[in-house]
Amino acid sequence: MKFNVIAYFSIILILLIPVNAFADSVSLSVDLPIFTDNDKIVIYGDVSTETTLQVIITDPDEIIILNQTIIIPVGDFTYDMIIGDYELNRSGHYNISVIHGESKIIEQFFYDSEHNINPMKVDNTLESFTESEMIIVFAVASAIIISVLIFLARGSIRRKKTEYDTGEWESKKNRDYEKYHSEWMSDEVSFERKGKNKLSDEDFRKSLLSKNLPDYYATLQVQKDANQDEIKTQFRKLAKKWHPDRKQGDDAEKKMAQINMAYEVLSNTKRRKMYDQHFSEKS
Repeated sequence: MKFNVIAYFSIILILLIPVNAFADSVSLSVDLPIFTDNDKIVIYGDVSTETTLQVIITDPDEIIILNQTIIIPVGDFTYDMIIGDYELNRSGHYNISVIHGESKIIEQFFYDSEHNINPMKVDNTLESFTESEMIIVFAVASAIIISVLIFLARGSIRRKKTEYDTGEWESKKNRDYEKYHSEWMSDEVSFERKGKNKLSDEDFRKSLLSKNLPDYYATLQVQKDANQDEIKTQFRKLAKKWHPDRKQGDDAEKKMAQINMAYEVLSNTKRRKMYDQHFSEKS
């Protein structure tokens, strides 16, 4: 009789337990340190009736980028959400919320948009370069860079050594090598004096008062009616011959100074006219 009383009260207690004591369970699987397009978030649980879930994803700026409704059948369930199916445009912390009934689950995950190198989507599949393909790309890039460098240096590679390259000139010893190195015999090399070494107008006027006014035409070995092009050409010819780097000794420096003086007078139209007038008077 005592047993029947206990059983009776047990049945009464079971009947009195509210229905929500056996409530549905819904959970989120967000357990990776970093999520990429290949990864997924799993919604799983057990429901006693067909249930509607509302899934919301917000970006690092709390802007909603997904608001989706999912219908879940009765019983155990799992629902996979592939990260690459949604527009998560930049790296950062994202929040995912699942609402069912009066319950709400909120989880956070970190998405890395640059995790995969050179991702390519083809037919909804993600592919990346293999190691052998990366080696080929690197080899091609290296070949292109080397070709560009050779092209830029083609002038130095193809240039034949000049007399200056092979000679033991003083300018190589006093660090003036670059001044004459590139094209010793080229017309691009300037032999004209510059700066304080150049003949000033005042020095020129003083030179006209000299009793022994030099014959600059004779110094440059040109006729008195020579034009400017002839004077310049002859000056360059003599400069290449008498430059101190080409000839050793004080006579070379003295000769070069005379050549420079003559050229600085005759190459200037105004000075040449004044010089012609004074020279004729001295003669």
